[in-house]
Amino acid sequence: MRTYLYFSTVLATLACDSATPSQADVDAGPDPASERPASSENWKRDILSYDLTLDLAAKTGTVVAEVAGDESTGLSLDVGNLVVESVTDAYGNLEHIDLGSYLNIGVPRGGESRSVTITYAFTSHDNFNGWMDEQELSFLWPAFCGNLYPCNPDPADGATFTMSVTGASGTAVYPESIPGDAPSYMPAIAVGDFTEIQLGTTPAGTEVSVWYEPGQEADATAGTANLVDVFEFLETTYGPYSFGSKVGTVSADWGGGDFGGMEHHPLWHVARGSLSSEETNAHEAAHGWYGNGVRVACWEDFVLSEGVVTYMAARALEESGVDLWPQYDCELKAVCNSAENTTALLDTCGEIDLINHDLWSSSPYQKGAQYFREVAGVLGADVLDEALAEFYAANVGKAARMRSLVELLKNKGSSSEIEALTVAWLETEACPASATLLCP
Repeated sequence: MRTYLYFSTVLATLACDSATPSQADVDAGPDPASERPASSENWKRDILSYDLTLDLAAKTGTVVAEVAGDESTGLSLDVGNLVVESVTDAYGNLEHIDLGSYLNIGVPRGGESRSVTITYAFTSHDNFNGWMDEQELSFLWPAFCGNLYPCNPDPADGATFTMSVTGASGTAVYPESIPGDAPSYMPAIAVGDFTEIQLGTTPAGTEVSVWYEPGQEADATAGTANLVDVFEFLETTYGPYSFGSKVGTVSADWGGGDFGGMEHHPLWHVARGSLSSEETNAHEAAHGWYGNGVRVACWEDFVLSEGVVTYMAARALEESGVDLWPQYDCELKAVCNSAENTTALLDTCGEIDLINHDLWSSSPYQKGAQYFREVAGVLGADVLDEALAEFYAANVGKAARMRSLVELLKNKGSSSEIEALTVAWLETEACPASATLLCP
């Protein structure tokens, strides 16, 4: 995400023969694997995939969640203010209890994965926390997925997605499939009078486009002038993209004065006010590798997402002759001289509510970018690229900690210098003295 708006599957197999039970099996009686267990709480049950069917006009949805086999019989999902109508599997109703903001379900015990189907109704929201009728788009980051579909909002949780959307008043732009494990906030929809410009295809075969509304063609063209080259650099430098073969920027109507973007890969959103910004378009593209490709283990690791991609955007665009560092230097100086300055990397994990914490600020973005810039000065930019590619390869589709990346960087050489930079830029609230000399 590159925004300072401070408000903030395919059905998989069942049973041992990897086939969905036939109607004859269903008619024959209860699930042969188990009795119908009582509902119970379990937020650790692994959700492998979500298949979402949404009707925007009727405000109804169906989600088929494939959950991993588990010795526990519990499954917990965030349901925000959804109205849950039914919870079933292939053999019939599942015991469940709606506790207001979350749902506990009883899932038969067993070693095989099982599909849980939930039908529900959802409502429109107006504070960037679900589907928004006025803007005709969804906004689920960081933990509002439960206002659109039953989900696990933990940033460490990852799943694949398929989506089908009907009832749109205009052209609905959304990914029909997200084939790599992704965070629960990533699926997104935007509806409007969109025109698509096909910008080109990378050597890896990834098609890159931009979707814009009337009057935005000049901004869309300017902001994505180097986007194909940026995506090619990211693929060749850091590793294969994991979220499909068609990607691009979708113009998002976030209201007057809006700017920034949101990493809804493979079709990320960029606010109308930032559509002409090459930096914002590159930043959101880079989230395909960090933030989404490699998820944060907890929000305390926010810099692993935002600091890394702020640096990566500059690294990718400089290959096309675009220098972002003067802009970054001024943004850093503004951070250092403001009340939003804070420590960019925290010691805890899973103990903060990001939206209501000081970490939700520009500090992880700008301090993080400068940290990696100075690490590149110590190790060499190519060595840092290799380290980021190595970390990505080891953790794509998984959740990771920022301190694990720091340890990898220290192992690349000059350990004491890297440790000093980590303390100065990430672990200390006060900005390094050099930051005050930037941005004349």
